[in-house]
Amino acid sequence: MLAHSKSIKTGESRCSASHEDDLSAFDGRAMDRRAFLNAGVTLSATFALSKLFANQPAFAQSNGEEFPVQRKLVWIHMGGGWDLLETVDPKPASTSKLDMTYDYSLAQRLAGASQDLRLGRWWNNTARFGSDLILVRGLAMGTTSHDAGSVYADTGVLSNSGNVNAASIPTIVASQSGATIPLIQLSGGDNPRLDRGLLKPVSVVRAGDLNIYQQLFPQTTQSASAVAKILEYSRRSMTRLQASVGANDRIAGLEAARLKIQAQIDAGVGSKLRLDQSDRAAFLAALGTESASSPVRGAVDSFALAVKLIKNDLVTCINMGVGGFDTHTQQDRTLMPLLSGFDALFAAFIQQLKANNLLSQTLIVLYSDFGRTPKVNRSAGRDHWPIGGALIAGGGLAGGRAVGATDENLLALNVDPTTGLESASGIQLSPVHVGGSILELTLGSSFLAKRPYLESIPALTRLKS
Repeated sequence: MLAHSKSIKTGESRCSASHEDDLSAFDGRAMDRRAFLNAGVTLSATFALSKLFANQPAFAQSNGEEFPVQRKLVWIHMGGGWDLLETVDPKPASTSKLDMTYDYSLAQRLAGASQDLRLGRWWNNTARFGSDLILVRGLAMGTTSHDAGSVYADTGVLSNSGNVNAASIPTIVASQSGATIPLIQLSGGDNPRLDRGLLKPVSVVRAGDLNIYQQLFPQTTQSASAVAKILEYSRRSMTRLQASVGANDRIAGLEAARLKIQAQIDAGVGSKLRLDQSDRAAFLAALGTESASSPVRGAVDSFALAVKLIKNDLVTCINMGVGGFDTHTQQDRTLMPLLSGFDALFAAFIQQLKANNLLSQTLIVLYSDFGRTPKVNRSAGRDHWPIGGALIAGGGLAGGRAVGATDENLLALNVDPTTGLESASGIQLSPVHVGGSILELTLGSSFLAKRPYLESIPALTRLKS
């Protein structure tokens, strides 16, 4: 992707510099097919924009179905396997098989919850948004491998090798998107996975390449004028050619690209991909005086850009995340700055979305590779544990609830799929149910027939009344 983008940038510069004066030579004379295609090569740099930031052409589906995206999706990987007792499933007391390292009274009560539900002790800011949160507990991960666990959570497919031929949940959603950027991967996010079952192609923008993408848009009045001339010339040429040869898929594709480029330039997409201090201000303020030394300082730009992209309706899915949760030693010392800093940024993110009336249209999922052992090891840490959990926010969901449960020894319990409460005759929750429920919320229940290995449950799709 990076090498391809650099060649595009060089091509655009060549177009802007050397072809501005050549365009007038083509005015007023019709072009045959060969001449038009040759000219298309010259315009390739500009039209590449439509491939990077555009609707991908919809492939014909066998039954003509469409699945418009109903909610934006923010997919946040808490890398390393987080401790459920410090996050979504704190326990009130120790047992012979479980060590609590802090008093349960320090756990943060969810505001607006109908019962006493709590997050870990360092989530005081996020807990204020309790009515918009669902705590997912007792996920059977079936593995304690980092690779396998993160892939299972990301795709709903378990393989102990971590190698699966399955698309990520955000990739599936993005493949149905008509957004300028269907899917963007920001710092810490899992690499989007593709498979051949996607009904439409999907393009991915990566944060490391953003400066290149930004530069593809006109930066000066002179370059904007040159691009405008190229676009107008291409419009006239395509009109003439279509009149000469009739309807043609390539002509239609180029015209669609031209219209998309023009719309992006008119909307100032280039500037909307850039961050300045005003974009970062709320997140830096949330971190306070410790912002420079915080272990999550790098997530400031990810959260700030996520807000900007969502506010400007440029994106459908965002992959992002933070690492550091593989806490085999000195866990308290590691988790306190990590979780307190993340809590501050995450709460500021929710607040920014609420302030712009966007939280109900944005579904946020925090997930991890697996959980940590209920017993503390000899190094004051916790090891890998095959029970996981997640935190879901926004999306118009009925929050202030826990879906799933664990017993006093942090073992997963069966639950009723409708209520999410413990039930001996119920089901054991897994990433299969989280992934399926997210697809129902974003693409509709009928889409699940396209991914039969995923399963939605009512407890995770219940909306506010």
